Amino acid sequence: MKLFRAESKAGVNYLTEREEKILFSFLKNRKDKQAERDYVLLRLCRATGLRRGEALALNVGDVLGKDRIAVDERIAEKGAIGEVYLPKDLQEVLRGLLRLKRNAGESLEDKAPLFVSRKGHRLSLRAFNDLMDKWCALAGLPRYTPHALRHTKAQRIMADVRVLTDEERRKALLLANRQLRHKSLNSTSIYLQPTKEEMVKVGAI
Repeated sequence: MKLFRAESKAGVNYLTEREEKILFSFLKNRKDKQAERDYVLLRLCRATGLRRGEALALNVGDVLGKDRIAVDERIAEKGAIGEVYLPKDLQEVLRGLLRLKRNAGESLEDKAPLFVSRKGHRLSLRAFNDLMDKWCALAGLPRYTPHALRHTKAQRIMADVRVLTDEERRKALLLANRQLRHKSLNSTSIYLQPTKEEMVKVGAI
């Protein structure tokens, strides 16, 4: 079994903890409707590791009153069905989005898109790419793709020393595999690559 694919960008296409704090603080302090919507979208992808298309496929009924998202055939990409849990702080953020949608006159029917454009259509993949570029630039960060949020989730699992117990940390690769809904450990093993932070330390040797 290969330990990792050399061409993978998982070791660089993720946000450091400092960059993540800057991005979300910047968005949270913006008081326009687009920023409020995008704050929730980015927080959701970061917390759950959902792929961009999976996040955009969500309907109101997938999150309303839920503590987890059932990633079924309608939502899952690459056949990666499963479920992802919604931490309590993210549940509150999602409730805020639903209030925002109600105040804007958007549908809260179960089958209504969760994330919509200014014209009321389901947000597109291209729009997600563009908004990620926009907010990274305005926050003074390097350019990151939406998929970087999924990589960020995996990197945090692999490097965690605050939440997981010693025994759980020994299973970090398995935990990341389950969270990302990878079909094989080989896919998840890209996160065994050295991180940007580790390479900075190596540079000082």
